[in-house]
Amino acid sequence: MDQRQSNFGESAERAASALLKLAANKALLIALVYLFLGTLWILGSDNVLNSMFADPNVVAQLQTWKGWFYVGVTALLLYAVLYRLLRSEASQVVHQRKLRDDLDLLNQFRESIIDNANVWINVLDAQARVTVWNKAAEQISGYRRDEVVGSADIWTLLYPDAHYRNEIAGRVRAILEEGAEVEGFETRMCCRNGEYKIIAWNQRRFFSEGGVVGSIAIGQDVTERNRLQQELERLAVRDPLTGLFNRHRFEAQVNEAFAACLQEDQPFSMLWMDIDEFKSVNDRFGHQVGDDILCGVANALQEVVGHVGIAARYGGDELVAALPRCTIVEACALAEAVRERVEQARLLHACGEGNEVLTVSIGAAERGGKEMTLPALLVAADEAMYRAKSSGRNRVCGLME
Repeated sequence: MDQRQSNFGESAERAASALLKLAANKALLIALVYLFLGTLWILGSDNVLNSMFADPNVVAQLQTWKGWFYVGVTALLLYAVLYRLLRSEASQVVHQRKLRDDLDLLNQFRESIIDNANVWINVLDAQARVTVWNKAAEQISGYRRDEVVGSADIWTLLYPDAHYRNEIAGRVRAILEEGAEVEGFETRMCCRNGEYKIIAWNQRRFFSEGGVVGSIAIGQDVTERNRLQQELERLAVRDPLTGLFNRHRFEAQVNEAFAACLQEDQPFSMLWMDIDEFKSVNDRFGHQVGDDILCGVANALQEVVGHVGIAARYGGDELVAALPRCTIVEACALAEAVRERVEQARLLHACGEGNEVLTVSIGAAERGGKEMTLPALLVAADEAMYRAKSSGRNRVCGLME
C-alpha cells in the first residue's frame, strides 16, 4: 500500500508544481498589465491637465483628485480580482478535500476487499519486494504481513529449492519487464509449518505515469482440489481394492503394447491367475478376510511382474498380467515366482486364520503367430489356468498357441 501511495503522492506533487507555475505566470501577466496601465494613466493624465489648465494650484488640486480616483478604481479592480481568485481557491480546496475523502474511502474499501478476499493476494514493487500481503496469504503461508512487507526474502522461505526458486523468479521478471501475463500457473510452495501446498496463480503488472510500478498476484490454494483430481484419475484406472489396473485400463494399455509387439515381431505372453478354493475362504472366514487375501495375492503379482508387464484385476478373484516381449518360457518362470511367493506368504496365517496354506493356479500363454488376436490370447491363458486347476491346483501351466 505504501509504495502505491508514494507513487500517487509523486504524481500529485508534479500536478501541484505545474499548477503553481501556471499561477505565477498569470500573476506576472496581471502585474505587467497593471504597471503598463498605471504608467499610461499617470503620464497621460498629467499631460492633459497641464494642457488644459495654466494655474499650477488648480493642476495640483486636480492631480490629487486624480490620484484618489486612481486609488479607488484600482482598489475596486483589486477587490474583484482577489475575490474571484480566493473564491476559486476556496472552491478548489473544498473539491480537493472531497477528492481526498473519496480517495480515503476508496482506499479503505479496496483494502477491505483485498484483506477479506478468500484468495491469496499480494502486490510486488518493481524490485519484487512485497507491498501487499492479505489475510489469506497469511493463513495459507503461515507468514505474517509484518514479516513480509518490504522484503524479497520471503521467496527463499516459500521456495527453498534454489533451482525452482530461480524458475519462479524468471516468471516474475517476465511479468515486470516484458508484460507477460500468467493465468493458472501452479507452484509448489513450502509453508511455515513445513507443509507443501499447490498454489494456482494469476499475475500481471500495473503502471503509473512514471512507468511500471509492480505486479499483482492472485493465488488460490488448489492442493486439495489436485489431490481429489488425482484420486479420481487413480480410481478411473485402478481397482479400488487391490490397487492394480482395472479391466478397462488394462485392455487399453495392453492393446497398445500388443500392437507394438506385433509390428516389431516380438513375443507377447499373458498370465491368468485364480486363487484356489477362494469361495471356500470367503464362506469360512468372511469377505473381509477374502478381501485381504485378494490384496495379498495382487501385491505378490505386482511385485514380480510389475517391472516387465501390466497387472490387473480382471474380475472377481481372477488376476491377469500382460508380458510384452516375453516368451512362454519367461512367462512361466515369472508365473512360478508368483506362485511360490503366494504359497510362502502364508496369507491365511497373516490374517490370523490358522496355518492353512493358500495357493494359486496360473495359466500362461504366448502369441503363436501374427494372426492371433489379443482376445484369443486371453482365452488361451484362461484355458491354461483351468488346466492347472484340473491338474491339482497350486501350479503353473503354459500353452503356446
